[in-house]
Amino acid sequence: MIRLAIIVAMLVAGLVIGPDLTGRQGYVLVAAGNYTIETTVTVFLVAAVLFYLLMLFLEWLLGRVFGLSHRTRGWFMGRRRRKALSYTQSGMQALVAEDYATAEKMLVKGTKGNDLALLNYLNAATAAQAQGLEAKRDDYLRQAQEQSPGAGLAVGITQARLQYQQGQYEQALAGVQQLEKEYGAQPAILKLQKDVYQVTGEWQRLLATLDALSGKGLLDADDKQALQQQAYAGWFDSTAKRDGSEGLIALWQELPRKDKYRADLLAPLCDRLIGLKAHKEAQQLLLEGLDKQTDPQLLTCLTRLQLGDYHPLLSTLEKKAKKESLPELHSALGQLYLKDNKPKEAEEHLQQAVALKPSARDYVLLAGLAEKRKDLAKANDYYRHSLAL
Repeated sequence: MIRLAIIVAMLVAGLVIGPDLTGRQGYVLVAAGNYTIETTVTVFLVAAVLFYLLMLFLEWLLGRVFGLSHRTRGWFMGRRRRKALSYTQSGMQALVAEDYATAEKMLVKGTKGNDLALLNYLNAATAAQAQGLEAKRDDYLRQAQEQSPGAGLAVGITQARLQYQQGQYEQALAGVQQLEKEYGAQPAILKLQKDVYQVTGEWQRLLATLDALSGKGLLDADDKQALQQQAYAGWFDSTAKRDGSEGLIALWQELPRKDKYRADLLAPLCDRLIGLKAHKEAQQLLLEGLDKQTDPQLLTCLTRLQLGDYHPLLSTLEKKAKKESLPELHSALGQLYLKDNKPKEAEEHLQQAVALKPSARDYVLLAGLAEKRKDLAKANDYYRHSLAL
């Protein structure tokens, strides 16, 4: 627009002052070394305008030439991108269809001229692993890292997840720990850690991860509780094998105060203590737990105790039974009285238990007591009740 205005202004100026200069044209002298050019002002102005027009033409011509080159290069680049996109789409379709060989081939072809080649390499690694080609899987992951140096988190998570899926648990464990050091508690890392810690028996780390997932709203309360129970059970088992009953007691003492008397944790802990013949220690913990809450799991665990003297335990439970009439409590008393060779007291509590809540096990115990008294009719009646349940 500016150029056009300049040309118009020059033409208007020529039309205005041209006639006036016709009679008094004057002259213009241009000297350069031994060369001189002498002409009239009118011719000089016309020449200047023509020269300017020539420059504009040359600019347009050069723009067309170089623009053609740019468009040609853009066309070739666009063609490469379209081919890369086509290969990528074919590869992803094959991956979904579980045609892993085709998926790998198409995805690798789709990396050329593709600005998102990182995704192709990551999916190609998945396809390679599905074929059992672990070396190629790792090579694709290496190329993904080289293609996008800033994508370490995505590459690392993909690698650890594939190792976990392949059963390479030690490598996956090392991978998630390194990811945590470099990137912190990212949601994807925490979820992968949960799976890896479960299969590798890293129970303490799993418990910490569950708290982190719950704190970020990534794990609901029921799932957390179930996984916590699994983690504590695994932790109790490994501690029992390694350190025995003393190690279990030390572990219990280090538990958070809010968890020490949780029945779902205390019962499996005492089960391990009983398995290690630490009946006295188990009895003490169970009674402390029952003092907090009369839980059926703890009462069931009590019935497994083998003691030289049941009197202190029975006395404590009798006092509790006077305050709380629970079928599980009467059933536990009945079983413990049987161990203490007191059939009369045992039968009384077992009858109270089935009156509150019929139980096949309690009916069988009552039938056994009736048989010992030679009361076969009563025994058969108890057995019928047991079978009915």
